[in-house]
Amino acid sequence: EKFTSRVKCWLQEQTNREVKLHVEAHSGAIISGSALARPGFTASDGEVNLVSPTINEQLDHAAEFYKQNETSPALILMNGCINDVGVKNLLAASTPLEDLHARIRENCGGKMQRLLLRVRNTFPQAQVVVTSYYPIVSRQTADNTFLRLLVKELNNQRPEARQMSDKETRERLIAISDEWYKTSTASLAEAVMKTNGPELSSAKVSFVELQFGPEHVFAAPESLLWTFLFASTNASGFARVIVLLSFGTAAYKANDHVRESRIKSCKETFKKPMGIKEDKKQKQDREDLFLTCRYASLGHPNHMGALVYTEAIKGQLLQLINKAGWKRDTSGPH
Repeated sequence: EKFTSRVKCWLQEQTNREVKLHVEAHSGAIISGSALARPGFTASDGEVNLVSPTINEQLDHAAEFYKQNETSPALILMNGCINDVGVKNLLAASTPLEDLHARIRENCGGKMQRLLLRVRNTFPQAQVVVTSYYPIVSRQTADNTFLRLLVKELNNQRPEARQMSDKETRERLIAISDEWYKTSTASLAEAVMKTNGPELSSAKVSFVELQFGPEHVFAAPESLLWTFLFASTNASGFARVIVLLSFGTAAYKANDHVRESRIKSCKETFKKPMGIKEDKKQKQDREDLFLTCRYASLGHPNHMGALVYTEAIKGQLLQLINKAGWKRDTSGPH
């Protein structure tokens, strides 16, 4: 039900060809980063939230895969940069907008352009489609006790945010989300344009901007993103339970359909290492990684969000199918 599989099925119908899907993407990946800064955990389940393999490493793995199979991809769907910017920075009310703007420009602009140049050089014949991101919160995000407690829990980790009222925190998060969406969209579009160069007729990289309105963001009335089970409740009793749970027990779940298998994979990935004595910080870091993994689907497109992605990508590919020569001629004998 993800947009990659939906696009695959649509392409098969449009081209009268078999389309083979190869996936390197996984939750939490950054474009690039120092190996020293990466926790030493690995997982085979792409739902497990890990920074590595990085997207640059995914590209290396894809190159090796296609080399071994003596073939090459015709189409590459990709995105990246939100994990380099840092989701915690986007949910922290104290994040300065000027600093956030610079961080987005660096990662969604310069770093993405360098990645795209590598993609072009590695697979020069492939059409590449880069998708935008979307706003995270808006004025239509539910303003209930549950979410206020969640936001407060996240922002209490930063001393400068502790003195903000609920109203101030909400306004800051809306401003941060607006800055994220506006600057990431512009930066990704610019990275694509610079990668293609001035010869638009030979452009191999396309940019697809998604249309998510204020009503489609996290916990909004018509949200296109996964959220929490019971996220709309206002029950004070439930809200008190949330504080006691500290957002980390089995009673508190995301509402995506693979949460149980993801939680199982997360437990296996971030279990206490055998024969190694952890200090207090190491234990806390590992437990934090498990908690992030547990809720890795939050803010990712739900079923309807995947359809929006699919339709946006289809709109771009309709212009490419004939140009790229993908369509099989069925008018004559086979």
